[in-house]
Amino acid sequence: MKTNRNILAISMAALVTLIFLSIFVLISCNKNRANTQQTIAQNRAVPVKILVVQPQKFEETLSFYSRLTGIIENTRTSMVADRIERIRVRPGQFVKEKQIVIEFPTDNPSLQFQQAKAAYENALKNYNRMKELLKTGEVSQQNFDNVETQYLVAKRNYEALKQVLFVEAPISGYVSSIYVTEGQQIDIGKPLFTVSVLNKMRAVTWANEHEIQKLKIGMNGKILWNGKEYPCKIISLGLKMDEATKGFRVEFEASNPNLELKSGVTVEIQVKVYENPNAIVIPTNLIEKDPDGKPFVFVEKDGIAVKKYVKIGRTSKLNSEIIDGLSPNEHLIVEGNHLLSENSKVFVIGM
Repeated sequence: MKTNRNILAISMAALVTLIFLSIFVLISCNKNRANTQQTIAQNRAVPVKILVVQPQKFEETLSFYSRLTGIIENTRTSMVADRIERIRVRPGQFVKEKQIVIEFPTDNPSLQFQQAKAAYENALKNYNRMKELLKTGEVSQQNFDNVETQYLVAKRNYEALKQVLFVEAPISGYVSSIYVTEGQQIDIGKPLFTVSVLNKMRAVTWANEHEIQKLKIGMNGKILWNGKEYPCKIISLGLKMDEATKGFRVEFEASNPNLELKSGVTVEIQVKVYENPNAIVIPTNLIEKDPDGKPFVFVEKDGIAVKKYVKIGRTSKLNSEIIDGLSPNEHLIVEGNHLLSENSKVFVIGM
């Protein structure tokens, strides 16, 4: 019982001690705060935070968005209203120029393909026979010329129908898209497939009247897509503003040896148009203007706010390059500056 009383007495003593310590700390904090406020009031100074100006790298980068295409792309459309008989290739497959990609039925009554084929084969036989007879003098040149004309007409008719029904690749490249399926009934003018040359990619975008002044043919850039960067360069610049987009046409080209870049995807393109490795750079929102439009900032010197006129160079996002008016190691006021006038007293409370 006596032991319990001792424990209780010790606990009460500790509690009283803790309360006194808390009161002491609170009084000390309030006293320090009061002293700080009293110092500011006595000096009539504005509390400010500063940034020590140091040279740093500054870049201006223009950013555009565009849809990638192969350096050459060619889409074939249907020249007949009929059913897709057969598709010989798959998307992504490489094809050679004139390789057959899609077939239509040859029994379409409106085309009379079989008749044209038979007429061509007969005309070819007759032409070859007359050519041999001409060599031996058994037929006149006029008769041979008439047969040759009939043969050429039949050949053109047959080949024209053949191109309609057996649709060939217009160029050598990769089949980037197939827009139809086997058995599908389609109309004339329906897109069938696209063949793309993909070892190089092309991107077209539009620059405004200010951006176009900073761009040059041959300038390097980078394509950002799928978490990777791919080098590119400007290959052409428009000289006249487009009425629809109100911009100037800019064309980029990028090598694509591993075919990682895909036709049809939207990418970001960045072009670095300016770089200064030792620039004075400050946040743009710190720059104020006096009534006649001259830009200035405030710096702290010996507890005084000094108004300094600056000359602005390039700007990029939230920062501006200062090309005159600020020097390294000066104390740029970054907080409290809107409460200042020239020669105001300031009290530095942080950096």
